[in-house]
Amino acid sequence: MDNLEQFELKRQEILAQYKKQNGTAFLLIIPAILFLVLGFILELPLLFILTIGLGIPGFIFFGKASILRSTFRKLIKNELITALLKDEFDDVYYDAKSSIPISRITQTGMVKRPDRSSAEDYIKGRYKGVEFEVCDINLKERVETRDAKGNTTVTYQTYFKGRWYIYKFERKFDEELRIVEGRGYGISKKNLVKIDTESMIFNKKFAIYASSQEYGFYHITSSMIEKLLELEKLHRGSILYYFVDDELHIGVNDGKDYMEISMKTPINKESLKSFMSDIELIPAIINELRLDSIKFKKTL
Repeated sequence: MDNLEQFELKRQEILAQYKKQNGTAFLLIIPAILFLVLGFILELPLLFILTIGLGIPGFIFFGKASILRSTFRKLIKNELITALLKDEFDDVYYDAKSSIPISRITQTGMVKRPDRSSAEDYIKGRYKGVEFEVCDINLKERVETRDAKGNTTVTYQTYFKGRWYIYKFERKFDEELRIVEGRGYGISKKNLVKIDTESMIFNKKFAIYASSQEYGFYHITSSMIEKLLELEKLHRGSILYYFVDDELHIGVNDGKDYMEISMKTPINKESLKSFMSDIELIPAIINELRLDSIKFKKTL
């Protein structure tokens, strides 16, 4: 990408204004808090007036700093990410506030239905004839706990936070295959058979369920096992795969917020390496699993 310097200049300008507004806010809020405390101790109305006189403009400056933080986020989300994606893909669409519908994800039976959820950073495009959709998701379940007095506390705990990929290829299969890291707890196994491969390493890492042994081993070849193990090394946390019809769903539960960059981080090729690796994983999966090969093309 050739215009990183322009983004860096914008970042520096926004950061300088942010520091100025935030610094001014603290200079007003800190004495306002001191006057408030002294006002209660000494019971002097004048000190309360000074608290209000300093506190209100202080919060106004905090508000201006918040707007600048939002401005930087829009610069990254609306301009930088879009430019980076267009450098990688010919036909791509990005919306920071949109996502793959959560219902579409839970319908796979690979993750349970959440009590609360959020999703963002939706990317849709095509690479080597394979369509893809990607987004960040955060799924939470409702948890009730009781103390010794019988009081109930309700919290919402995250059980899946990471990225969800959907790849759509030409050929439509009438069967399904589920591969999940671990023992496969929480996934739907109805009408499926468990499969073990000849690789002990793979069997220890993944549980495999398919609609038939034949279909399972059609995909789980020695080459596929090698590629899946390589992809597993690229991610923290756990990873799952679901082949169904003409789609491959991949869920990466690694607790990571993708496509994010701090306002304090300089924008250059070096600092964007991890940022770019998030983008490059999209075509890497197509290449590694050969989703553009004859195997996934329409049969005559």
